[in-house]
Amino acid sequence: MDNLKDYREKELKTFVIANILVILYLIGTITFDGIIEKDSYIQLLIMVINSGLFSSIIYAMVTVCDCMISNYLKRFIIFWWTPIPGETIFTDIKINTKDNRFTTSEVSEVYKEIYNNMPKDKRDCFKYQNSKWYSLLSKYESESKVQVAHRDYLMCRDMATSTILMLIVYLMLSLIFNLIIFNSKAIIYLLVVYLICVIAARTKSKRFVKTVIACDIHSSK
Repeated sequence: MDNLKDYREKELKTFVIANILVILYLIGTITFDGIIEKDSYIQLLIMVINSGLFSSIIYAMVTVCDCMISNYLKRFIIFWWTPIPGETIFTDIKINTKDNRFTTSEVSEVYKEIYNNMPKDKRDCFKYQNSKWYSLLSKYESESKVQVAHRDYLMCRDMATSTILMLIVYLMLSLIFNLIIFNSKAIIYLLVVYLICVIAARTKSKRFVKTVIACDIHSSK
């Protein structure tokens, strides 16, 4: 995979613009009422074109804001105050792998040294596990299965971040600048989309982390 973030010009762009159009429909900017009347198709076409231009402007704003957000903040948007999968990976797979690509006995054998040197302090343990996992990632990051899992996680993470940014931009345009109509349905819609993206990102992040472990275990045989 040549570019892990090629989704930014494909899936992410479509995701943002599609959600903007849904919001415009919810607040009444786009309407399909009376489309069977004379000349209504032309009116609808003009409305969609104008809304499309407005969506492109909002998308540009969201993209610029996204570039200003640090990876640490994106991490918080997805995981809130909970540890990321890399910080608990070795503890998790020792108790229960929940992955049919390797077993707990294989984990105990391959990572015996890591478990013997595991710090007792909680914060130090998180840092230790993430450091050990990251060293494994550097060995297998060129593997196609690892790249696919990594791309999926980054895409879901950026979708969740973009949804939060759309929410902020919408609140600014409606409540501060009064450029568009405020509607609670749009807020609820964006929050639901955000939660779905968070769940997807967390699921994909665990898959990504465990894919690296699977590659390492089977290469060690």
